[in-house]
Amino acid sequence: MIDAVTAPELILHHYPRSPFAEKIRAAFGLKGLRWRSVIQPRIAPKPALVSLTGGYRRIPVLQIGADIYCDTRRILAELEWRFPEPSLYPDGTRGQADLIAAWADRSLFPNALGLVFGLNGDRFPPELHADRARFTAGKFDGWDSAKMQAQLPALRDQFRVHLAWLDDGLAEGHVYLLGAAPSLADLAVYHPLWYARSNLGEAEGLAEYPRLLAWMDRVNVIGHGTGNEMSPADALGIARDAQPVLASSTANNTGHRWTPGMRLSITPIDWGFDPVVGDFASAGKDSIALRRDDPDVGAIVVHFPRAGFVITEV
Repeated sequence: MIDAVTAPELILHHYPRSPFAEKIRAAFGLKGLRWRSVIQPRIAPKPALVSLTGGYRRIPVLQIGADIYCDTRRILAELEWRFPEPSLYPDGTRGQADLIAAWADRSLFPNALGLVFGLNGDRFPPELHADRARFTAGKFDGWDSAKMQAQLPALRDQFRVHLAWLDDGLAEGHVYLLGAAPSLADLAVYHPLWYARSNLGEAEGLAEYPRLLAWMDRVNVIGHGTGNEMSPADALGIARDAQPVLASSTANNTGHRWTPGMRLSITPIDWGFDPVVGDFASAGKDSIALRRDDPDVGAIVVHFPRAGFVITEV
């Protein structure tokens, strides 16, 4: 366990049933980290969150003082930079793990999400459907329960294909997806299956793959590190009293076209199309950071990955 006295305080803004937050919580467990848990609303509005991010409302968000990290890709990169051991990329697995993680986020997760809402849509409150319809710009038939049910045969077929691929990988004798040690690939694949299993049990294909279920149980045992609750107000107070340091994995300012202070807008390209506007602060190969002055918390630097986001000059 990393010493909480010497480690920076990690504040995770999340909610318990968020699948993408589960990926980060598992990363905390893999690295044996202490962290603070700030529970945010499941649906908009999220005023205590957008004061930090400048409008971005996807969960999770990692806060370290007045530096705010958005998107799990950027959060995981920062955790790996600050806490390199144990690594998210054991035994030279970086390229493979990143490719598998991208597939899990862009293909496996939407498949699992559509299956859960297609089967259980009637259980969710109307305000959640309305929020997700706005959030996804009409994907999944605007989260209309009856229309989504018509997609179930195709969603089931695709889900079973994905499960078969994963099971074939484990059939090679791997304890984890890429070998004897857990990696980013395991965390990224685990969270959509965790979401499906939590909501649907094992009836939608998982029961057919005991090897895959045993792997899920091994990932689950990794745990979440040590989390202690913090209120949203206290998290805002920490940001207000701190100054952004930019001492992060964005330190390599190469391969970009922006100049210091240039006014930029950053928007996700898949869902949650809420732009964040600020002044260019730094960038790396797959990272960019904007500085903004917020009336509630003062000077803030918001960090994003470059992959999966549109960056435009304002």
